[in-house]
Amino acid sequence: MISLTDLYHVLTAVVPLYVAMILAYGSVKWWKIFSPDQCSGINRFVALFAVPLLSFHFISTNNPYAMNFRFIAADTLQKIVVLVVLAIWSRVFSRGSLEWSITLFSLSTLPNTLVMGIPLLKGMYGEASGSLMVQIVVLQCIIWYTLMLFLFEYRGARILIGEQFPDTAGSIISFRVDSDILSLDGREPLQTDAEVGRRWEVTCYC
Repeated sequence: MISLTDLYHVLTAVVPLYVAMILAYGSVKWWKIFSPDQCSGINRFVALFAVPLLSFHFISTNNPYAMNFRFIAADTLQKIVVLVVLAIWSRVFSRGSLEWSITLFSLSTLPNTLVMGIPLLKGMYGEASGSLMVQIVVLQCIIWYTLMLFLFEYRGARILIGEQFPDTAGSIISFRVDSDILSLDGREPLQTDAEVGRRWEVTCYC
C-alpha cells in the first residue's frame, strides 16, 4: 500500500513540472504574455539547447558496464512487439497507415522519460530506479530515435513522390536519394525526376 510519505515524494517530483506547464499554457492562451513568434523561438531553444544538454547530463552519468541487461532486454522486446503489431496492422487493415503507426509507436513506447519519467520513478522507488530510466534514455537516443527519424524520412519521401507523380506513384517500385539531400521533411524545396525504363525509378535532388 502506498504510504503518505510515498505520495509526498511523488507529488514533489510531479507538481513543479505541471505547475510550469500550466503557467506556460496560461501565459500564451489566457494572459497573452508571449506572442506566437516568441513561442516559436522558445520551442526552438528548447529543442536545440535545453533538451540535448539535459539528455547529455543524464547520459554522461550512465555506466555502460553496469547496465541492467535483463531490464534493457525487456524494454527492447516490448518495443519490437509493438512495432511488429503496428506494421501488421498498417498492412492488413484498411484503416491502418504509416502515419498512425508512427504516432502510436511513439506514444506507446517512447514516453517522456527525461522530464517526467526520471523524477517520477525517483519519487516512487528511490534513487536506484532513476538509473534504470537513464539506461532506457541511452538506448532511445541511440536506436529508437534513429528509427523514428528513418520512418519520418520514409514518410516524407512517400508524400513527395505521391505529390510529384499522382498518377504513377503506385507503379514506382524504387527510388534513389542523392547524397547531398539532407532531409525530406518538406521544409526544404525539393524536386523529383523520373527515369522511365523497365521500371519506374525516381531520383530526388535539390
